[in-house]
Amino acid sequence: MRSSYILFLLSVFVLSSLVSCKKDKLKAPESSFLVVNNVRVKTKKINPNQGSESHNITDMWYYVNGNFKGVFPVGSVMPIVATGNVEITLFAGIKNNGISDTRVPYPPYSQITFTLNIEPGKTYTYSPEFTYNSTAFFYYADDFDGSGSYFNSDINYNCVVTHNPTKTFGNTGGSYYMTMYDTANVARLIQTSQYFLPNSGAVIYIEMDYKCNQNLTAGLYAENSTWLPILNITPTSEWKKIYIQLTNTVSNSTYANFRFYIEATKEVANPEIYIDNIKLIYQ
Repeated sequence: MRSSYILFLLSVFVLSSLVSCKKDKLKAPESSFLVVNNVRVKTKKINPNQGSESHNITDMWYYVNGNFKGVFPVGSVMPIVATGNVEITLFAGIKNNGISDTRVPYPPYSQITFTLNIEPGKTYTYSPEFTYNSTAFFYYADDFDGSGSYFNSDINYNCVVTHNPTKTFGNTGGSYYMTMYDTANVARLIQTSQYFLPNSGAVIYIEMDYKCNQNLTAGLYAENSTWLPILNITPTSEWKKIYIQLTNTVSNSTYANFRFYIEATKEVANPEIYIDNIKLIYQ
């Protein structure tokens, strides 16, 4: 009887040991974390024709060892379930057309790939500097700081370049200022020349900094004298950066030559619209 009891205890001990070992094997590895902040875009250091370094990168499209791990707002904590040398890849994410529900990786920006030697339980920080892809073609990057410009106001449409530091982007250089009056209630800023834009699904964007106290419309003027509004832009008291996708409008058009325009109709007593750093890019 005693020997049977001892055998029972040994069996329980062996079974407990096996279950414990199995649990240890099934236990998830301890995660580490990555925080991406202080995001920048390098332009003039790389190519002066790329214009301003302003950006509105809101998200990181995040890969670990080539596997997609999700889309995370800049500054948030991103998990790394791996140890040793780990390859991290980041794509710069934007709000397409300024709309929160249409977040996409911005095609003209190059991805960033780097390696971290990961230790379990640690948090790492990284401050990326994105550049434009070598395949990104710039029709222009107009900062309105010099004497020449790719834009002018349509005839009698109340648009002038201002160099007032309190009214310009970054408080330096020049910015286009638009206003309207009861006797001239429409303002329009338009490219001076038309450009061929590929209509085969090529990725085409306008980048623009703006500040306005009323609505304005961004669109394309086609070679057949047709106005093609694309996006309504709402008021903001602070300078904002927007990425306006032109791909669908161009690809759905039977025409190939266009001019980009900004237009507004008077809605408030004293309209004030400021535009800067317009870039037309495709790849």
